[in-house]
Amino acid sequence: MNNLFAMVTMRSSTHYTDLAIKSFFKFTEISENDEFLLIDNDGNGVDHFSSYKKIKIIKNKNLLSFAENVNLAIKIAKKDEKNLIFLNNDIIFTRNWFQPLASISKSISIPACNQLFQYESDCQKLKIKHTMKLEDFNENYELLNDIVLKHKRKFKPQQQFQTPLMAFYCFKIPFEILNEIGYFDNTFGKCGGEDIDYRIRCAIKGYEVNFVLDSYLLHFHGKSTWDGHESM
Repeated sequence: MNNLFAMVTMRSSTHYTDLAIKSFFKFTEISENDEFLLIDNDGNGVDHFSSYKKIKIIKNKNLLSFAENVNLAIKIAKKDEKNLIFLNNDIIFTRNWFQPLASISKSISIPACNQLFQYESDCQKLKIKHTMKLEDFNENYELLNDIVLKHKRKFKPQQQFQTPLMAFYCFKIPFEILNEIGYFDNTFGKCGGEDIDYRIRCAIKGYEVNFVLDSYLLHFHGKSTWDGHESM
C-alpha cells in the first residue's frame, strides 16, 4: 500500500517548515508512488518547495482548522487508496523514522518524541528537552541520530504502548481505517479534541492508537498550533 504524506504550513511558522521538509527528505525512504502534500494555509509563499519533485502544493483559499486540513488530506488519500501520514510542520525527522510504521496496517501509529523521552548527547552539545526552540537543536542532525540509536536500543523492535492522552502531532492512519472511520470532527474549535474523538471512534470499531517506540522524532511542541495558530 502506498502512502500520502501531508503537512500544513503557515506564514508564522514557515522557519519550522523549512527544517521539517529538509529533514524529511534527508531521512525518509519513500516509494515511487508515495506522495507529499504541502498545504499552504495562509498564503505563506511556498513555491520554493516545488524544487522537491515529490511535493504537491495546495493553497487554501481560506484559513482552515487542523481538522479541516486533515480532512482535506483524508479525502485525497481515500480517493487514491493510500495510507495517510499527517505531519506537523514543527518536527525534525530522524534516520529511518518511518520504517517501524510502514508495516503497521491494523492500528494508528504515532512516533515517540521528546514529550515522552528526554535525552542528552554524550558531548552535552545537544539536550533533548520536553519543550525546545530551533536554536536548542541548531541543526545537530548527527547528534540527534546518535541519541535516537541509543533510544531504540532500550526497546524491542515494534514495541508499542499507549497513554491516556496521545496528541496526533505525527500519525499514520492505514487506508483500511480511513475507509471505516472516515473524517475528523471539525466542530471542536480552538481547544482541540478532534484527535481524542477519533481515537474513541477507532476503539469502538476495534482499532488501537499506539506510540511506536522504535520511531523517534524531535517535536518542538506547539509551534505549529499555539504559536502558529494552525488550529483555529
